[in-house]
Amino acid sequence: MPPKVMLKVIALLSLLVALGGMFPRTAMAKSYQIGGHEVQDYELNDYKYYKVKRATPVVLLYADKTKKTRQLPKGTVVIGNKFKGSAVEKPAISFYLGQLDYKFLNKGRPKNVELLSTSGTIGSKRPQDYQRIARPAYLPALSLGTLRQMKFTTNPNQDNQVHSQLKVTSNGFAEFTRFKNPNAVNGNQRPQFQEKIQKATNRGNTRQFYFAKKVPGWGMKRVHQSGKLKYRLTVVNQHRPFRTAGDPDDPNALFWSRYTVGGKTLVTIIGQA
Repeated sequence: MPPKVMLKVIALLSLLVALGGMFPRTAMAKSYQIGGHEVQDYELNDYKYYKVKRATPVVLLYADKTKKTRQLPKGTVVIGNKFKGSAVEKPAISFYLGQLDYKFLNKGRPKNVELLSTSGTIGSKRPQDYQRIARPAYLPALSLGTLRQMKFTTNPNQDNQVHSQLKVTSNGFAEFTRFKNPNAVNGNQRPQFQEKIQKATNRGNTRQFYFAKKVPGWGMKRVHQSGKLKYRLTVVNQHRPFRTAGDPDDPNALFWSRYTVGGKTLVTIIGQA
């Protein structure tokens, strides 16, 4: 795969976030209008959520072919899918390992060696250790949790620019990143700030995240003088989805949703044609 195409895959397909109630779903609703195009229900992202019932091992794979086993703590939330198995296949679960927080993924990582398995899913041979749960309030619907401040280009010889990123991890952290070079973004870059989401509410099109510490430049509001809920970040679904067409290197159209995060407009992929 050419480097340009690989960059697009990393910079775009790691975004995936949110319709969050863009349109009401009914038993008869099978398609939607986005950017003047009819979008089928199956073209929008569909994720399921699971909580680890007991400490469970996962294997991390590195670019030098080394492997490390880490323990997912009890109560960790992951995004994925369970498979019941068949006459020839055992039950299994696969989940998006890369949507866990940066510190967990990179603890003990060999120096200057890339963690490969964050780019996709990882399988577990013990699906019984994962309990299906409702989507946590901090995660937008149809989303892997990554929202980015982007500048789109219609020039097929240029990549979209990515200036900053809010990654809401499946296990409840908010990671804030500003990219020095918006034309060459590393989606696995170490975030400048990582804070635990102490509380999250979801009402209508608005989510509120509460933190013990303030992250500068992200429009957090101080709402308490002490405690773990001192600062609040407001995340609003604008309900203004749009579509970007593919190009010769990546012909698939992408569907996006806009969010306002602390006054910034961020976008996230919600599906793919």
